[in-house]
Amino acid sequence: MRHIILLLIMNCFAANIDVQISYIDAPLINIHWCSDTVLALTSKGSVYRSDDRGRQWIKMSEIFHRKALIQLEDSDERIGIVNNLVPSPVDKQLILFTGTDQIAWISLDCGKTITAVNAGKQLREYQFHPLEKDWIIASAWKQCGSDELLAGTPCVSYKELLLSQDTGITWHSIATYVNQFTWGIKNKEMAKYTPKERILASFEPQGKGHQSISSWNMDYNLYYSDDFFQTRTLSVPAGSRFMLTESFLFVAKVTSQVTQEVSLYVSGTELGQYKYSVIDADSKLLEHSYSILDTSENQVFMVVNHLKPSSPLGVIYISDSTGTRYSRSLENVSRLENSAEFYRVQGLEGIYLANVYAEDQAKIYTNQVFESMEEGFYAQQNGFKDEDLKKYKQTRITFDKGGQWVPLKPPTVDADGKPINCNKCQLHLHLSQAFYQFAPIYTQNNSIGIIVATGSIGKYLSYRQDQVNTYLSRDGGLTWIEIKKGSYIYEISNHGGLIVMARDQETTNQIVYSWNGGMEWTPFNILDQKAEIQNIITEPQNKGTRFIAYGAIQLESNGIRTEQGLLATIDLDELHQRNCIGQDKAGEIGSDYELWTPSGLVNPECLFGKKVTYMRKRREAACYNPEQLERIMSVTPCQCSQEDYECDLGFVMNNQQCTPINGTLNIDPPAECDGYYTVSSGYRKIAGDICEGGVEHISMRFTCPNNKSWVYDWLVIGGILFGLYWLYNNQEKVKEYFARTEMREIPQSKQEMLIQQIQQRQPKQQQQQQQQQYQPIDLEQNEQQDQKFDEDLIERDDDVQIQDETAHELI
Repeated sequence: MRHIILLLIMNCFAANIDVQISYIDAPLINIHWCSDTVLALTSKGSVYRSDDRGRQWIKMSEIFHRKALIQLEDSDERIGIVNNLVPSPVDKQLILFTGTDQIAWISLDCGKTITAVNAGKQLREYQFHPLEKDWIIASAWKQCGSDELLAGTPCVSYKELLLSQDTGITWHSIATYVNQFTWGIKNKEMAKYTPKERILASFEPQGKGHQSISSWNMDYNLYYSDDFFQTRTLSVPAGSRFMLTESFLFVAKVTSQVTQEVSLYVSGTELGQYKYSVIDADSKLLEHSYSILDTSENQVFMVVNHLKPSSPLGVIYISDSTGTRYSRSLENVSRLENSAEFYRVQGLEGIYLANVYAEDQAKIYTNQVFESMEEGFYAQQNGFKDEDLKKYKQTRITFDKGGQWVPLKPPTVDADGKPINCNKCQLHLHLSQAFYQFAPIYTQNNSIGIIVATGSIGKYLSYRQDQVNTYLSRDGGLTWIEIKKGSYIYEISNHGGLIVMARDQETTNQIVYSWNGGMEWTPFNILDQKAEIQNIITEPQNKGTRFIAYGAIQLESNGIRTEQGLLATIDLDELHQRNCIGQDKAGEIGSDYELWTPSGLVNPECLFGKKVTYMRKRREAACYNPEQLERIMSVTPCQCSQEDYECDLGFVMNNQQCTPINGTLNIDPPAECDGYYTVSSGYRKIAGDICEGGVEHISMRFTCPNNKSWVYDWLVIGGILFGLYWLYNNQEKVKEYFARTEMREIPQSKQEMLIQQIQQRQPKQQQQQQQQQYQPIDLEQNEQQDQKFDEDLIERDDDVQIQDETAHELI
């Protein structure tokens, strides 16, 4: 009876939900918020505008067409349609609407007024200046014109770089035969030491004929200019592609155009000067591409392709704080065309997820690639194909920024409360939509610790619709809950207190929402007939109760069925959910709030060397958070544990220890040695980690050979005299010792001694703590990986709106 009453109450609440349905000419491909105004772009090139946060929409196609006709003097042959919305980083009201032909459109007030721009050619790759509102750079291909073709006169095709300093009204060419370009600053801080006029570009300085579009071209050089290329400075010869971040400039220098091999150079951006170093890493295998995955936490995550150019396998490396020294972090990573299946959890430091291929299958694939190379350079592989690897994908997570990667612990019960009986099973997640259309993993800065994702439980990640379910973690990925059977698309709002979802692998007319972290779901029908829901979004701050669900629907008119786009604006404010109480008494009885501290694998309540206590809504408290919510309550350093260290250059994680690659430790002194030199014990503290005391990994210190300083001489003489004196006074003890040990052999070399010390360094207490938690992956050792990187490829994914302020940029 109680369940019936509860259902009636939920239906009563659901009846108060305000839903506004709009049908548009095609599904959406882009949507942009300008405060209360929203712009939407469809796959047919139509722009829709709403001034009331999505309740009502106006189609603007006629306005765009009319403005373009004015520019083209009533000739509509070269108008085209809108194909993208590019917002300015300086002014969110400033929007550039790019076109499929020579016309583009500019709005200074989020689409209220429109100005058409005729550049005389189709412009691409627009980039607003990060500080100067009116400055834009873009590219265009110089094509053979119809007059040239008819006349039979020679013509060439090449890519040029264009500049506008009046918000796109006028353009002029500043470079030709261009491969890649970007502004030379990212923010105000960089502008303090780098001229705001700086532009970086790779191009052929002596370009002629048709421009080559090959992946790696040694004819491209990297230049920079501080006067819009009236003058230029050569930065890296053969620097084909590059990527600029706030702290680093990465450049891929082509070393072989035949084998398509590259080397990666890196420079800091301090003082506006570039001083390059070849990255120092553990390997000298063939390097065909380098994808920069993340630079957000003062270190660089990079995936490297060591096999054939199109290999789906990669290796993730992690840098030190300088960005120049890299050590292996994770093997057999699933590579994408311009990135990898890799994800940073928003709002928490040091937590990342990645999808890898099972070790045995990856080894078979790798061996086959090498065998085919012996038969002929990248000969056709027989047996294990690229697509076969997709069947053997697994998910790994790290809580110490790549130091240790472990499997995900599966939930113990399913969404219906039934036990999950699966021996040695793991949880695997869909981290990307690149392969199939299951919803990807999702986190927010405003919803600390909450992760929502689709995936499956078993030995490998499943792509079968009947095996994929929806999961939630409230502790940054340490533990997981199955919240719904089947695959859903989702959105989180109200500081993680409200979740709205809809089926995404089948048509539906229903959404479900939860105020208590998926413990209870309330369904609500938003449509009379079923539609395909592609996504659900909320306002940019993710704090309110208004959502927009969009997708496609089949509508029938005069007996003809046509596909149209759908916009459903859903406002849950009318539910009048009670306000949460007890912010000042978080953790106490009667408060809707709890105190929560993220934990890693080893050190309880510590993550990244510190204990951070957050206040957040209890899961079971079905209430509404205020828009302003103080989250961090306290921050204190933790005692150092094994989790605060990562493997140093030349070492790899093996059985919970960092051991020398191939078992060989290089203890040779440097070429220039003065007094003493140090040898790494195999560990380095993770950049940004603030732990104190506890576990320490101190580098070994050795005296330089042929050191003749008087201090050294007197120390040696003093040591010899003391040793002789001690032996003289303890003759009987010495004899007794050698008799008891039967003259056991003592290690004769420093190398043996150091390796023994490294293997015994991890305290037993630390090992016992780790065994009680997750067990890390045993990363396969590759006998050819004790050398340095040659060179790098970074493929840049331009004009991408960073999801949750994280981008996977490729050089």
